[in-house]
Amino acid sequence: MIQYFYKIAIVWLIALSFSPLSNAADSPSPKITFTKVNEQFWVLHGGNGLGANVGMSVGEDGILLVDAMNINSGQLLIDAIRTISDKPIKFVINTHQHRDHRGGNEALVKAGATIVYPDYLKYASGSSTRYQGAEREIQFSNQMSIKFNGDIFDLYHIKSHTWNDVIVKARKQNILFTGDNHATSWGPNIGVRGKRSVKDVFDLSLSLSDDKTVVVPGHTKLADKNHLIAYESKVQEWFSYVLSQTQQGKSAEQIAKSSKVTALMKWFHGGEHPSWLTEERLIARVGYTQFAVENNPLPLTEQQILPYTGFYQLEDGSVVELFNDGDELYAFKAETLTAFLLPRSKSHFDFSGWNEKERFDFEFDKHNKPVKLTFSVNGKVEFTATKVND
Repeated sequence: MIQYFYKIAIVWLIALSFSPLSNAADSPSPKITFTKVNEQFWVLHGGNGLGANVGMSVGEDGILLVDAMNINSGQLLIDAIRTISDKPIKFVINTHQHRDHRGGNEALVKAGATIVYPDYLKYASGSSTRYQGAEREIQFSNQMSIKFNGDIFDLYHIKSHTWNDVIVKARKQNILFTGDNHATSWGPNIGVRGKRSVKDVFDLSLSLSDDKTVVVPGHTKLADKNHLIAYESKVQEWFSYVLSQTQQGKSAEQIAKSSKVTALMKWFHGGEHPSWLTEERLIARVGYTQFAVENNPLPLTEQQILPYTGFYQLEDGSVVELFNDGDELYAFKAETLTAFLLPRSKSHFDFSGWNEKERFDFEFDKHNKPVKLTFSVNGKVEFTATKVND
């Protein structure tokens, strides 16, 4: 009855299991290392539990950072920055809410920084502290630009690795930050919207790149446009293989043991199978891919989607919000679920990427407008809710 309350947490843990987080015990004395891109720009590398790559612009306006490393790494990051510059830290752009990218936010805010992230974060249940509600913050919707240190930093919100990803492009210096949508040390990127996520993030990233672009993934070494192209190709290869094997009746366990998966995993992880990628995590990655297929949803226009949007109240007074992004429909219930909905008919919408036949069924009034929804899991009704804002 209550299992759906934990669905978002399960998906959250799967997403975290896809990230190349390692225990600090892997290295007795983890240290932040540096890559100097040019006189104004550096990349600070974490790893060994310290967290993600951090981009750093240093100039007359001060310091702008892209990401903030892990929880408890904030002061270490500040100390590392101070070996390069004593200028004030003005902005921190978070590429998404995972702890290894935003954990240092609190220390950086105390040091005077303003955190920048998408307002879509409100739909990410369990996003935790150190990200939302900072003392100094800027939220944006789809896109924003920050003029800083003689450059323009373009921020693009995209729903891919998480609901709240940000692709960052430094125009003048031609540096692109891809977050955990792309990496030189892990993969594949499956995304919260399956293959749609892959298409959207790589269409955008490639459109912002040229042969001279420095690409900064979420973790480890830097890359370029050619690696973006190769990575996308390998992700498509991954989808094709896993889904074809699934159609042949193979289980996630069987697929995970195949030589094809072994070869792809080695490619994604720089030619080796990392110790943190356990059998359990690999099976979870395959399983998540199996549920990411859409199976030909009913095409609906934005105009056809709009009548479903609004607030639906349960008997206990809690609320499910349905909202759209163009011709895509989403559902949100605080601390319970965030879901991309796939229309199967006018009255039936499936939860994309969920694994227990989760669905909404709608009832309509005499004017053919949705007035009630029923949420079911494996055919069992979990709750009903009545629309309250028409």
